[in-house]
Amino acid sequence: MKNLSKEELLSRLEAINRSNAIIYFDLKGNILGVNPIFLNAMGYGEEEHEEVIGKHHSIFVCEDYAKSPEYEKFWDILRSGKFYQGEFERKKRDGSYIYLQATYNPIFDESGTINKIMKVATDITSIVKSKQQIEAINRSTASISFNKDGFILNANPLFLETMGFGQNDKNQVIGKHHSTFVSYEYSKSDEYVKFWESLRSGKFFEGTFERRKVNNEIIYLQATYNPVFDNKGNVVEIIKFAIDVTESVNNKKEIDALTKNLQVELNNSEKLKQSIEIEKNAALNDLDVMIKKSQSELIKVIVKCALGVIMGVGIVTTLLYWMAMLTGKDTQIIGSTWSNMFSVLLTNAFSIVGTIMGIKYATQESGKEKK
Repeated sequence: MKNLSKEELLSRLEAINRSNAIIYFDLKGNILGVNPIFLNAMGYGEEEHEEVIGKHHSIFVCEDYAKSPEYEKFWDILRSGKFYQGEFERKKRDGSYIYLQATYNPIFDESGTINKIMKVATDITSIVKSKQQIEAINRSTASISFNKDGFILNANPLFLETMGFGQNDKNQVIGKHHSTFVSYEYSKSDEYVKFWESLRSGKFFEGTFERRKVNNEIIYLQATYNPVFDNKGNVVEIIKFAIDVTESVNNKKEIDALTKNLQVELNNSEKLKQSIEIEKNAALNDLDVMIKKSQSELIKVIVKCALGVIMGVGIVTTLLYWMAMLTGKDTQIIGSTWSNMFSVLLTNAFSIVGTIMGIKYATQESGKEKK
């Protein structure tokens, strides 16, 4: 590589300064200079150079790290003139954290002695946080990716474990088709063909899906199928995130079955209740008929008895009358004359007849009301 002129070097440095966050340190780590992009990145205003000039690099790291042997070693390496690069977590002015992709570049004087360190950095906080989110998802969610034709590109350990593979058995699934995880009948159906046509067109899918594990055991996954597009809007990949909900689905099936059986039992109970009601009404009707019949028979017996009493009264009173006529005396019977006895007996007889008639009338009226 040819040596660059001073003008070319300055031009390149100016280009770097316009597009990157830059800060300069002395060999002790004190800040010598800083550009506006770095100030903005760290939460300072573009003109607030005086807020950082002269302060130590440690203002950008947490207190524990600043006091650690690791931090001291970091500066020993820089002072030795070695180039250093990587991803660094640094502290902003408000105490929040930023992630920088940075290089620490030793700068030498004409004698070859290192006299300062220039740091060139790019804010990659959003990239790091996205990566952290993906890692968090991978730790808690089964994920697998397919090309647009349904062939497997990658699968995380949790997905492999969920589907009955070992966590390190990725090679057993890479390159195979998604149909590996569905029933043979479904894989040949029009519905399955349309499913993949929709994914290739960029359609998002979510729901509960019945799938097959490596041992052909049925598993239910709550999953999303997420198409990934290139910068031209073409689908290049489909990522699936899934959670095993087999236990929940099976529990729901059991509850649905129990509910259905309970409804059948309730229906049968209602039918039994109706049957009992019909039988009860029939029994009551039969009892009513029996009561009416018994009442009728009882009245007949009472009438016969009453008639017998009346006839007896008639005979007795007749005998008493003739005895009185023959003797010319009002005969005493149990302390009463025959005429008084006749009057009492006759009154009682008519009372009995009246009672019988009343009972018969009340029975007839009761029968009318029930009808």
